[in-house]
Amino acid sequence: MAGSASDQRTEAPSSSGGPLPVWLRGSSGVTVGVVCVALAAIVARLVLLGARPAHFDEARVAYWALYALEDGHYAYRHIVHGPFIQHVDRWLFGLFGASDFTMRLPVALVGGLLPLSALLFRDRLRNEETVALALFLAFNPVLLYYSRFMRSDVLVAAFMFTALGMLIRLLDRRKVRYLYGAAFFLALGIASKENAVLYVLTWMGAGALVLDRALDRPGSDRTGVQRLVGWGTTARKRGDGILGASPERKRRVLGYAGHVVAALLLFGLVWLFMFAPRGDGLEGLKSFPDTSKSTVGLWEAFGDPGKWPALFDATYSQFHSEFFAWGDKTDALTFGDYQERLSDALFDGLIGTSGALVLLAVAGFIRERYTAADGRTLVFFLCYAGVASLVGYPLGLSIGGGWKWNNIHILVPLAIPAAVGLGVFYRWGRDAFGEDDPIDVALTSLILLLVVTSVAWSGVTHVYTNPQHKSNDIVQFAQPHDDLDPMLETLEEASDSEGLDAIVYSETGNWTEIGHHSLLNNHGIDNHWNVRPACTDLGVFLPAHWHFQQAGVNATCDYQPEVFKQRIQRESVPVVVTKVRDDTVPREWLRERFTLVGNFSMRYTERADPTLQVWSRVGKN
Repeated sequence: MAGSASDQRTEAPSSSGGPLPVWLRGSSGVTVGVVCVALAAIVARLVLLGARPAHFDEARVAYWALYALEDGHYAYRHIVHGPFIQHVDRWLFGLFGASDFTMRLPVALVGGLLPLSALLFRDRLRNEETVALALFLAFNPVLLYYSRFMRSDVLVAAFMFTALGMLIRLLDRRKVRYLYGAAFFLALGIASKENAVLYVLTWMGAGALVLDRALDRPGSDRTGVQRLVGWGTTARKRGDGILGASPERKRRVLGYAGHVVAALLLFGLVWLFMFAPRGDGLEGLKSFPDTSKSTVGLWEAFGDPGKWPALFDATYSQFHSEFFAWGDKTDALTFGDYQERLSDALFDGLIGTSGALVLLAVAGFIRERYTAADGRTLVFFLCYAGVASLVGYPLGLSIGGGWKWNNIHILVPLAIPAAVGLGVFYRWGRDAFGEDDPIDVALTSLILLLVVTSVAWSGVTHVYTNPQHKSNDIVQFAQPHDDLDPMLETLEEASDSEGLDAIVYSETGNWTEIGHHSLLNNHGIDNHWNVRPACTDLGVFLPAHWHFQQAGVNATCDYQPEVFKQRIQRESVPVVVTKVRDDTVPREWLRERFTLVGNFSMRYTERADPTLQVWSRVGKN
């Protein structure tokens, strides 16, 4: 992929050969086109952003972000993934309040701005291909759905793809600002989710395949070994040239080395800012913290520079123990499991929801590999990266359904060969129009219409009209398909009362499910974390935890029916939450004093249904 800007003329063929729309003429026209696509992408993500009820995973991360705002404690844990979204959400909650809309806003904005990254590749793409790339990044149904979802997958994909674009731009333009940009976005990618490391690994693997293609040139009079020796000789001469160069050139080389060191320093500072603990760190997240385990928080170290070594040590220790533990949950994976995951990811995921992008990526690869005189390295590189991700990600999924969002990391790299494939059909139709060939114009119009229709239909049906039901292939279990707004409104109204706001009742005193709780413990969730209400479990009660915290409800727990009744009468508790399947709940007694707001299913799942009943005495005499 190396080469100066002048070397890229063969990488990005001219778009001449027929009339182009005004908005595709020249670099400024392409920039305007891509910016318009990004604006449309942002609108598509913000429309009805808070309408879908919070998913289990969204609520879990949002709970801890709000906890960090209200209690001041934060520590990085891989089960909640990277710190970026927690910090940004914490700031947004402080400014605009906690809601499903605000918790999703950072992902929506980053996903909406992702199409702008297409401009980083424009030296190696035709004008129409650059705009096509922006369109795929803006409106692919999977990217659109999970840009409206508070997960970190779109974040890490956007930041790592942008970092790659910065590195390529650095090769093409030789401007150091792209070095700093690459360092900054790499750090944000690492801070978004642990699988950022997999991006680097796939880049290395794709780079090896690209290198192999560069060495293997059938019909050439030079072997691959001879090419390697030639490259080594050239590099040695350049090194000797630098050592014997003029003082001015030496200063220039030292200047570049200084920029590399400064970029690494920028990466380190962003990493430290994101991963450093706040408040009491890990102990501050527990119900019963060990006060003997003191932690230096970020702002404490800012107030006392002498504590910086302790801060760095605490940050690195927590990072090292958690970051690389993310991928150790597949010990029991069998080959049959892998086959099933790969099949689901390919057919239900990629073909079922993003067939147009996948087929056009194949067309783009074929065009560059077999019909172009000198195929573009960038297209091969990202096609190899996408295929490697398809093969590799099913091995690293902690749950079988993880392909639903992990396909993001396959689709983003494949967007470039897909843009090349779409460009082929666009130019075919453009040339046919210029030559007044009605048959080819009709065929290309039909193909482009099918692409636009399939993307639009898949986007509307998966993202807007059916965003939470299990019949939607993109939706993973643990997504409520009930409207939880009445529950949240009841909790918010109750929080205005004096004293105790709610009692959560269970016949056992806790809300754990047999079998389910042990599964969650394997994922790092256990009952010593400071969850509220205290008797509830993050693995079962979510997303209600988020709504209780969001509403600022003062809640307690009870499990003895008679004591439960006495407490309700004595303290005039306005809200009661019970289990639908709990026969010890005094429902007739409650009906005389409360209104049943509704039964609310926390998620769809094959396990026991932890449906809640919410009772309200607000407004009753």
